[in-house]
Amino acid sequence: MRLADLTVEVRDRTLTRVGLVRPEELNFEMQDAFNNVGSWKLTLASEHPLTPILRRPGSGLIVTGPSYTLMSGPMTKFESASTPEDPGGSVVFEGVSDNVILSDMLAFPEPTNPNGATQALAHDVRQGAAESVMHGFVRANAGPAAPAPRRRQRLTMGDDHGRGPQVVKSARFPVLGNLLSEVALLGDLGFRVIQRGTALVFETYQVQDRSDFIRLDVLNGTLSGQRAAISAPGVTRAIVAGQGELTKRQLLEVSNETSLEAESDWGRRIELWVDQRNTDNWDELQQAGDEAIADSGFTAVDLQLVPMEDSTMVFGRDWGLGDRVAVVVDDQELKANVTGLVMKASKDGFLVGAALGDPTGFSTDIALHKRVSRAEKRVSSLERSTSGGADDIMAIMGVW
Repeated sequence: MRLADLTVEVRDRTLTRVGLVRPEELNFEMQDAFNNVGSWKLTLASEHPLTPILRRPGSGLIVTGPSYTLMSGPMTKFESASTPEDPGGSVVFEGVSDNVILSDMLAFPEPTNPNGATQALAHDVRQGAAESVMHGFVRANAGPAAPAPRRRQRLTMGDDHGRGPQVVKSARFPVLGNLLSEVALLGDLGFRVIQRGTALVFETYQVQDRSDFIRLDVLNGTLSGQRAAISAPGVTRAIVAGQGELTKRQLLEVSNETSLEAESDWGRRIELWVDQRNTDNWDELQQAGDEAIADSGFTAVDLQLVPMEDSTMVFGRDWGLGDRVAVVVDDQELKANVTGLVMKASKDGFLVGAALGDPTGFSTDIALHKRVSRAEKRVSSLERSTSGGADDIMAIMGVW
């Protein structure tokens, strides 16, 4: 991706596009994460015509790449500064992606009742295809079916194709984004809130496996360097506990082929207690165990990769957030999903980096790297359009 491929627009509180920040004016950083909340930072001169717009609560940015919208989201903070060298001063604006709606809202047990203190139901239980369950929770808690006090007026629902396995999910005040990320993990699904026209749209999509033609390797000229680390799994067997007391409590042990293979490889049986006393449904207990194993029941791989500057496999055009790609390390081909994006544009040049591995838990505190004890798989790849910028991007990503 080149600077010429990037468009940064300012929107007002009605989501109307007000103006464009010219490429030569950009002092901009952006971090995004698959099925999570992204963040951005933009510095403008105090006298810039778009500065007064961005100072107003409810304003924000729309960032577009070579072929699709990379991020949209509101401003959350601004700070003014001036120096003797720059008496006019500048303003640093910070913001988040529109996925923040999903971290702002809880999934109520009785979503038709907007008063959190008078909920008459213990849980909101939904079942069906994973994608449809995700849409149902969003529609009921923040979308068109939510009661007026909780409804986000400009939030609309994208297409629901009923993809993913059959799931059962109970909600009692979890963060809505956390709930969605758990269901999405089982269905290999992605989700985001993005601006389309003058509306915000909740979208779900199937993760695309592009590993057959996106293959990053030093030998094929797509990588100029790499670094790898391997670590043990975080769990190989999940013990899920449902309702009941002592010997009458529901207990279920969950593992899968991958976790048992990791257990054999490392010679370690790693057990995890999963408390699910909120349900007596055996399908939900099995699903909770599956989620724990899917999250960290595998040998963790941590890679940092630096693609060649003239690579033909361009991020934002040929592959993007959520896609599955292949990376060759020590003659072994590893496949992983693109779970993070880092971008930096300034007078020093334009840099783009991507993190690959397992999704992080949904959080407004973006973390491209989990602790090793939770068995993160992380592969980071960097696409550069200027020389000498790898350290800058890797520092932003928390790699170096």
